[in-house]
Amino acid sequence: MQSNNSTCIDKTFHAGDTLRKLNFANGLTVWNDLCLTKPSKWSQFVTLTFLILSIILFPLTVSAQSASADTAMETARQWLTLADTQQISQMWEESDALMKSKSEQSAWIKYVNDMRIRLGASPSRRIWQSMEHQIDNPSLPRGEFVSVTFISDYPKASSWERVSMIWKDARWVPVGYQSGVASAAAK
Repeated sequence: MQSNNSTCIDKTFHAGDTLRKLNFANGLTVWNDLCLTKPSKWSQFVTLTFLILSIILFPLTVSAQSASADTAMETARQWLTLADTQQISQMWEESDALMKSKSEQSAWIKYVNDMRIRLGASPSRRIWQSMEHQIDNPSLPRGEFVSVTFISDYPKASSWERVSMIWKDARWVPVGYQSGVASAAAK
């Protein structure tokens, strides 16, 4: 429907005979047709209010996104790179006190070194396999945790590697590491 003060842009998207609604990653939803009308003073006020709120709230959105899955995955990769480059003491230093309270540094270094002897030097590739996210799990200290699992191709065998982390001081901090030989199905 068109009136004298409106302009309609008719773009219809069909999937068979069904009209589709387009949802964008930023939360914007667009329907199959869009009618632009001359803005009223009320709509100008609403638009201006939305713009001001967006500018004010944008920094909050950015800080919330820093706890993203991509950030967790990158932190886990960087931490495992320390083991790849034989900087196991540095891994320990970058770990949270929760991990340090569960293990002695010498036992930690032995665990990672033994794993490297069993599997070989640095992996030729490391592929992300899965991620598990938990908030206030009753079996863990209160907080937000994530575990990232990778499949890594070492010279002697393929292995799964899991890095567990806690969200602390506006960043992911490693709290644990596990590894094992990957099954043929996981390769």
